[in-house]
Amino acid sequence: MGGIKPERNYGIDLLRIVAMWMICCQHIINRGGVYAAVGEQRQLLYPLWVLSTAGVNLYALISGYVGVNGRFHPARVAELWLQVFVLDLVLSTAGSLYNPAWMDADMWRRNLMPLTQKAYWYFTAYVGVYALSPLVNRGILALNRRQTAGMFWLMLLLFSVGTTLGYAWQGDPYAIGGGFSVLWLLALYVTGACMRHGKLLERVPWWALLLGAVLCILLLTHFHDLMYQRNVSQFWKDQRKQLLRYTNPFMTGLAVFLTALFARIRLGGFAARLVKLLAPLTFGVYVIHVQHVGWYRIENAYRPLLKLAPGVLPWAVLGAGLGLFLACAVLDWLRLQLFRLLRVRKGLDALERRLLGWLNKEKNEIRL
Repeated sequence: MGGIKPERNYGIDLLRIVAMWMICCQHIINRGGVYAAVGEQRQLLYPLWVLSTAGVNLYALISGYVGVNGRFHPARVAELWLQVFVLDLVLSTAGSLYNPAWMDADMWRRNLMPLTQKAYWYFTAYVGVYALSPLVNRGILALNRRQTAGMFWLMLLLFSVGTTLGYAWQGDPYAIGGGFSVLWLLALYVTGACMRHGKLLERVPWWALLLGAVLCILLLTHFHDLMYQRNVSQFWKDQRKQLLRYTNPFMTGLAVFLTALFARIRLGGFAARLVKLLAPLTFGVYVIHVQHVGWYRIENAYRPLLKLAPGVLPWAVLGAGLGLFLACAVLDWLRLQLFRLLRVRKGLDALERRLLGWLNKEKNEIRL
């Protein structure tokens, strides 16, 4: 008999949506040109900039939080690759028809071989992490609560605090690439998995988690204000680029606090149905708006927002990010309907059963 299917945590699904929304806002600020804000505009925008940058860490933590108790599904990776390939093909074709100069031979190769050509760094890194997840999950599930807490702190101290201290003087001690790497996503996967398995932070009051998240944002904003003063030393000027690195301890702590906070949210009715609809589309939102054609289109496209009043600018970025999220979600929903019509998942699941059956089969005798 199969076990009872665990209740779906729609709070974590909601966080997945919020994380991708924040990633859209981050790209609007950076790629979209809003980063050019100065003076009071920049001061009011910066807390949102910090929060939106944490979206990548959130998405990776969620993978570990959800994946530690899940089964290994090669079919899901195959479906993910097929999703990227189809979206790439459609967008590249549309882009080449609109403006042939956008798509040269090198770009076609990158887009048609997205995994190995680093067309999407997160996708490439995630596949690497997922390939290791069976070993990681088995190791974490074998730990007791105290050992799990120890592993949790080891990930944060070694790869977040340690990397930041390394950058301050010598450079990148673990070749973690500022967070754009398999190693960083793996560290976050282990951190999220430890949070789930060890039930870490579950006894911390919700208001304390929220306060911790707010303090992380305020501290990074305060350090930003200090480091950009005219009389700051050269050492602190060199540290400015660390503020928005994914590996920054406050950036990592922000993601940890928010994950623990959203894990407690319980949804039902229309809210649960809406989250259930949007959560599977979040990765497609990422692929569509950072694909070469989408990435070209959003370059400096949001600079007109700088004409708004300082107090309005952060809200305008949030609204623009939501608009970008929903537009990409609609396109990926159409892709999802095509996959359902073609029964892509059913076919991939059948291949997965054959593969796992072969891998789990033990030979009773060895023939020489």
